Amino acid sequence: MIKKRLVVGISGSSGVIFGVRLLQALQGSQIETHLVVTPSARLTLEQETDYRLTDVLAMASAHYNPRDIGAAIASGSFQTIGMVVIPCSIKSLSAIANGYTDDLLARAADVTLKEGRPLILAVRETPLHRGHLRLLDLAARSGAVIYPPMPSFYNHPATLEDMINEFLGRVLQRLGIDNDLYHAWTGLKDASDLESPASVHPDDDLWQLSSISLATVGADGQPHAASVYFAADPARETLYFLSGVDTQHSLDVQTQPMAAATLSLPEPDWRKIRGLQLRGTVTPVLPGAEWDRAWQLYTEKFSFVRELKAIVEKNGFYAFRPRWFRRIDNRQSFGYKEEWTLGHE
Repeated sequence: MIKKRLVVGISGSSGVIFGVRLLQALQGSQIETHLVVTPSARLTLEQETDYRLTDVLAMASAHYNPRDIGAAIASGSFQTIGMVVIPCSIKSLSAIANGYTDDLLARAADVTLKEGRPLILAVRETPLHRGHLRLLDLAARSGAVIYPPMPSFYNHPATLEDMINEFLGRVLQRLGIDNDLYHAWTGLKDASDLESPASVHPDDDLWQLSSISLATVGADGQPHAASVYFAADPARETLYFLSGVDTQHSLDVQTQPMAAATLSLPEPDWRKIRGLQLRGTVTPVLPGAEWDRAWQLYTEKFSFVRELKAIVEKNGFYAFRPRWFRRIDNRQSFGYKEEWTLGHE
């Protein structure tokens, strides 16, 4: 029975970690890896990683001297499922595109093409001039798959390791090797909501939270933060909360009405963190129409408070009116932010 063999070439371009991680991903699998590392790649390995050449060679099922033109992988009779050059330097690209088989890497790539097997070239260079583009086109015309190591972001990568794995997973998938390193695209999230964008606001679930973290500053300049239950008006321009007249934030806003607040959902995966940051002013709500409106909104959200109206009347409502908003949503991209302001008289 013929084993599944993959030829792996690592050439002297920046990004040798892609080749190293590919070998690591296939260790212990049903795929034999047959490795050739060019002299320039050996130098890059020392500059860009903490790996020694012997460490990397040991990751492969077999490895070859790049000058050994008579090695097994130099013959089309040596059955493989294809070859990947990762990363692929412009020098190696030029040799492959022009059929200049002066070393084992170029010869093995040429054999792969002539036998009609997949050849993936992870060309690592930027920017590209017209000569580079001509070589890419020439290699593609011969049957090579040009596969630059470009990261994808729909999977919300959190680390460099995530980006490397995602790319390698797609390379392996292109070679027909099943793996779980990458995330397949499954379509836009919440596609049904996109059909009627006016019906759902991206922050609806945040405004349904029971409490908001409110920060104030006292007359002595000391900051204070506390969570308070709140109810917002439909326009989300005013947030009403209950508090005793002797609580710290109630005392603080008597001299410094400026306040800040946050609305956020508990989320263990920081790649999915999202929330709102607010800045504005806090003022007491005096008896009258606004107090009645605050009571209505508050009791609609927290029905148990209806039984405490006498206590509430002895203390009181406060209105937090944000002027500045910042939305944070790491699901969009790391550090994604939107900001806007509202005017309050």
